[in-house]
Amino acid sequence: MAIIGKIRKHSGLAVIIIGVAIAAFVIGDFGKKTKRGSNDIGVINGESIPYMEFNAKVEKNLESQKENSGKDKMAEQETYQIRQSTWTSTVKEILMGEEYDELGLTVTAEELFDQVQGKQPHRYILQYFKDPATGQYNPAVVLNYLKNLEKMEPKARNQWLQFEKAIKEDRQETKFNNLLTKGFYVPKAFLKKDYINQSRTIKALTVAPETTSIPDTAVKLTEADYQKFYDKNKIYFYQDEASRDLDYVLFEVKPSDIDRKKIAEDVGKLYADFQTTSNVLNFANANTDVKNDTSFVKKGVYPAQLDTLLFYSKPGTVIPPFEFNNAWYMANILDIQERPDSMKGSQILVAYAGTGNEKINRTKEQAKIKIDSLLNVLKKNPQAFAEVAKKYSDYPSAKDDAGDLKWFPDGNPNFDPFFNAGLQLKPNEMKVVDTRIGYSLFMLADKSAPVKKVKAAVLTRSIVPSNQTFQDTYLLASTFAGQNKTPEAFDKAAAAKGLQKRSAPNIRQMDGYIMGLPSAREMVRWGYAENTKVNEISPVFDLSGKYAVAILKAISEKGQQPLEAVKARIEPSVKALKKIEIISEKMKKAGEGTKDITAVAAKLGAKVDTSMITFGGYGRSNIGREMEIVGQLFDAKKGEFLGPLTGNYGAYFVVINDIVEPPAKDDFKSERMQQIQNFNSRVSNNMYSALEKIAKITDNRLLFY
Repeated sequence: MAIIGKIRKHSGLAVIIIGVAIAAFVIGDFGKKTKRGSNDIGVINGESIPYMEFNAKVEKNLESQKENSGKDKMAEQETYQIRQSTWTSTVKEILMGEEYDELGLTVTAEELFDQVQGKQPHRYILQYFKDPATGQYNPAVVLNYLKNLEKMEPKARNQWLQFEKAIKEDRQETKFNNLLTKGFYVPKAFLKKDYINQSRTIKALTVAPETTSIPDTAVKLTEADYQKFYDKNKIYFYQDEASRDLDYVLFEVKPSDIDRKKIAEDVGKLYADFQTTSNVLNFANANTDVKNDTSFVKKGVYPAQLDTLLFYSKPGTVIPPFEFNNAWYMANILDIQERPDSMKGSQILVAYAGTGNEKINRTKEQAKIKIDSLLNVLKKNPQAFAEVAKKYSDYPSAKDDAGDLKWFPDGNPNFDPFFNAGLQLKPNEMKVVDTRIGYSLFMLADKSAPVKKVKAAVLTRSIVPSNQTFQDTYLLASTFAGQNKTPEAFDKAAAAKGLQKRSAPNIRQMDGYIMGLPSAREMVRWGYAENTKVNEISPVFDLSGKYAVAILKAISEKGQQPLEAVKARIEPSVKALKKIEIISEKMKKAGEGTKDITAVAAKLGAKVDTSMITFGGYGRSNIGREMEIVGQLFDAKKGEFLGPLTGNYGAYFVVINDIVEPPAKDDFKSERMQQIQNFNSRVSNNMYSALEKIAKITDNRLLFY
């Protein structure tokens, strides 16, 4: 898909890329696995997810995202993320649905109504149904929306149904979580035992020679050493998912000197028109590569050089084209004002027929007479504004907030009429403002100190590579891939051409992102293709503005990883344990015939430390992390000399000086609350992942995407 997308953007590549794609297709299924007869994108605990059904969900979610974002087309990475989230939600819906059905856990129609319109509505309702003037939740906004739902387009009604579904699903999951969390109880005896374990302390003298005293050259590792470590830590070498390791080189597509010259010529022609156009703002917006902020902005918003020119010139100044940060800029200063960043005020709305409120039947003329009358009255008594707003304002929330608009920023189109009016007002002064929902009497309460702001028409033209440059770079990458078919040739050619070889370890089969490459899905699919072998060199991958050639370095399948696969990774740990064994042998000899820890330390050239050790472990010294050794110490007696004790972080001689018992305690309310909070957090964070781990999930997405 990425190659096809580039053909559309850079038609000059068509012949070359199509030729490569056809050849790859003939050779056999370019970069993807195949499994004949599979129509399911997945199977969850025996329940099939047909590809067509799943893809319809993806398309529906894509359309919804386009509407929400105002985009006509989604980027490749955005589409990938939506596919991922659709899969995640589909699996969760099936797995949680099984749990709900088994428990008979439902959300009734009455309960859903209460979540939407009740006294304590769902958090989604609180989030999305806010008064635009106050930014606070307003139940009247919900009621008004629902009353008009039947009159809305089918698309809007479907959105509401999806919104209700989301509320229902969240409520159902909350109830399920509550069933788990509310069944948790900690007996007092457990709390007391835990308190003693955490508070009981041993004061001890310890000797632990540093492992750094053993040089690496003194350590000779055997297969038995590796095997011993592997067997003891086998649980850590189980891989939940398959993975691949790739190395790759990038061919960046950068503007050539010819490209820069051509763009500079185009900018010159644009500037000639920019100087003579009758509507400079429309011209700039129609021809710019970067959307222009047409509101008043303060210093520091524009790129540095442009910012300086704008704020040290006069209105009407036309700034000629200049190159900065890989783009050309030109600008026309439309206005410069001293303006506040924000204002605070209140309004009284007098609506009229045709402004969206069906209950209002007064004419526009009648509304104007009424608002002028209110202005005349309140000029004499501004302190009555809040009470008058509650009584006469047509705004839905006025009875609760007295028309308070709170603080609103400069540049917010919803508040532009008020902001522009407030520029000429002092606190407690009023002005009638004509808005799209009626006449508003606006009273300014306060405004921030004015700062210098500029309004400008800015035209930006990015310096980008041409079709020919894309074609030339692609040919370089294609030649590299074709001429270097072994790891040795790959490395040698990369070094000769000054290409940095990059590594991407542990790539999962549904990853779409590789080490700074956001559109690397096809590279991942190639790495997982059945016919791709270790040390194989890839074809050229189109990665949105750059090309990549990869080599498959390693394959790790799901399940227990063999010793050979993890040997290099565990070598430092095996070596460290071997050093501890060597130190332990030295300690045995040093400790023969004596229980004087100071004398032993002198023989070993080590120091005697004083350690405070709790049964819960940890502390300032390594011995606190040695849980098995800590257990032995709490079974020993005061004055006892122990060692050498061999652990994971060192070897130790220990003399127990004292065992400090914790003070008596009978009230464990705070401890119980902490335990319950910890449990609730674990349920919230880990409950679903636990269900997912024990489920039988067959994921066939790699066959389709």
